Amino acid sequence: MLTHKLQRTSRSLPLSWFATLRGLLLGFVWLALPVASLAQAFQDSAIQLEHDQDIRYSADGGGSIETAGEIRTTVLRTNVRIQQGNVTIFGDTATLEQDTVTGDLIRVTVEGQPARFSREGIDREEEVIDGHSQQIVYYNEADERDALLSVVEFIGDANFTRGRTALQCARIKHIVESGATESPGPCSGVLAPVP
Repeated sequence: MLTHKLQRTSRSLPLSWFATLRGLLLGFVWLALPVASLAQAFQDSAIQLEHDQDIRYSADGGGSIETAGEIRTTVLRTNVRIQQGNVTIFGDTATLEQDTVTGDLIRVTVEGQPARFSREGIDREEEVIDGHSQQIVYYNEADERDALLSVVEFIGDANFTRGRTALQCARIKHIVESGATESPGPCSGVLAPVP
């Protein structure tokens, strides 16, 4: 599950100074890499998160990294693959937004013809989730108790299956933990009986 801090804490001047210096140094390191090295740096890399598992990504094409305020945006191109635990997303391009202070990944947006999403079940009772669309957005959203839930949105010619249930809509929003799915329609599909 992607992690995202919902509450900001006040930082003292030394921490802010250190975070700014760290961001500048990281920026200079990336600017100093030759273009060929930048593409190689994206191969088999990992973003370390505070919680859960690493996000691993690869891309056959080049990429770019840009920082604005406290958000670092990484863009990957050509045959992109992003994986965290049992979630895998494939596409032509991907944009990863990361909080530079906490290191938390905020949002992953993948585009493709089509972009594909897969979440394997952790155990035999958990249903496999598969889907594809022109764009896939994967992020966290807080519920009414401030617990973070994993959300995947399929946008544009969206196709989604969870177990034997299947949907085809213009847009589909699915919450992984609860199984809740919504779409503005029009939709068609198959609803499997609830066990």
